Amino acid sequence: MKLKFICAPASGNGGTETVLVEALNYLVKTYQIELFLTTIPKNRLWLDKMNQKIQIHELKNESRINKLIYLASIFFNASSQDHFIILSVNSIKLASQIRRLTHKRYTITSWIHYSLINQKMFDPNNIKFADNHWAISTPIKEQLMNLGIEEKVISLIFNPIDRYIGKLNIPKKDNVIRIVYVGKIMLDGQKNLRELFDGLKSFNRPIHLDLFGADNSNGKVYEYVKMLGISDNCTFHGWKKNPWDEILNDIHPDALILTSKYEGLPMVMIEGMSRGIPCIVADFSGYEDIIEIGKNGYVYKSGNQQDLKEKLFLLRKKGFDAKVVSKSVEKFNSENYYLRINKALKEGYYGK
Repeated sequence: MKLKFICAPASGNGGTETVLVEALNYLVKTYQIELFLTTIPKNRLWLDKMNQKIQIHELKNESRINKLIYLASIFFNASSQDHFIILSVNSIKLASQIRRLTHKRYTITSWIHYSLINQKMFDPNNIKFADNHWAISTPIKEQLMNLGIEEKVISLIFNPIDRYIGKLNIPKKDNVIRIVYVGKIMLDGQKNLRELFDGLKSFNRPIHLDLFGADNSNGKVYEYVKMLGISDNCTFHGWKKNPWDEILNDIHPDALILTSKYEGLPMVMIEGMSRGIPCIVADFSGYEDIIEIGKNGYVYKSGNQQDLKEKLFLLRKKGFDAKVVSKSVEKFNSENYYLRINKALKEGYYGK
């Protein structure tokens, strides 16, 4: 059996790419693996981490018609023994349509890394064209079932992370509350940083925010921070290959923060917690499998500045045990993930 992964649009800097490297490098030990990119990534470092046995196919250009021809040729040339694991909902519908047209019997599995609700990227109903589904979080599993998909064809696999072995975070405990953000720098849209900056502006205690990530805002974020008068409270570090060393050695934060409107299973939360860093997050769909309130972080009501401020105050009042925070995400360690993904593959292959 060949496993053919159809990638969703990928910049090369996100958590999905991290998961693909981990999962495919494990699976190639047992299966023939092909990865089909549907965009030209700006950052190619993640592709260099792929096992050389993995066949990687790329687009020549990203025009809409070229992408359609590229995807259609993949499915037209497939055999009935192929198993497609698809990260793009619209590609799932195309794969199903071509399978029906050609009378082939290849398997289609959805593996979506975003919430199916509160987004405008795709019609979630198109995911029903898949034979079975890998859910990376309990909320996504529930969203699939709300679409009418039977639970028996859904495998809850979460996402993997290498077991962290190293020193844990030690907050500075001075008069400044230090929070960090790791992710795309977006004023609005999914990451919703406008809400975070507004929260900083209204917070009446010394606070500093360190941001790590590529700027997707064309400078709008910096302009907004300057307009609010909080430039001295923010440090933009840009994209870093490994931000955690700098975060642990130089910043010593009180918490990681996410003000996102939607997520799938935020890998950055798991990576931070494994290092003993608690999280403060908005109540987006996707945090539920990770946050244990009061044990490894807090959740505030999205859009509620007062609630956000109260959770920031609780950081120092409550305090967190770094060892307890780290232990809380052990279920996401790679060895546990491999057991789940093997079970999902065994149960979900319908090809003959």
